[in-house]
Amino acid sequence: MRGATLPLLFGTLACGPGDHEVAPETPVVEAAYGQRFDLGLGERADVEGFRVVFTRIAEDSRCPEGAQCVQAGNAAAAFSVESEVGSATLTLHTDREPRRAAAMGRALRLLELRPRPVAEALPDTAAYVATLLVEPAP
Repeated sequence: MRGATLPLLFGTLACGPGDHEVAPETPVVEAAYGQRFDLGLGERADVEGFRVVFTRIAEDSRCPEGAQCVQAGNAAAAFSVESEVGSATLTLHTDREPRRAAAMGRALRLLELRPRPVAEALPDTAAYVATLLVEPAP
């Protein structure tokens, strides 16, 4: 379930397409521990003191909609996480491991990444939304 948020304000870094930083005005998505939530590129969430920011798309080689591919491909999304214990950057994948990574006693799992690429169209990186879950670390 996607938390109610106001329009996003975020800046594009000079690092390249898909890299975003979170502006201080960006509203926080409130999410519950152990429950799915949606987070757009550049958005941040607070899951009971565990803060997650969807920072960038590191890769998206998934088979485009409307195309026939030999392999499904893969997408990788990077997230900045922090708590009172520390901080880390986690890169999670859609079609290969790791789909889940642990940091500071919790695990972040990437359940879905939308939208899928479309054949013959340039990706709109601002449209990416990750469905995530924060759960106990293994």
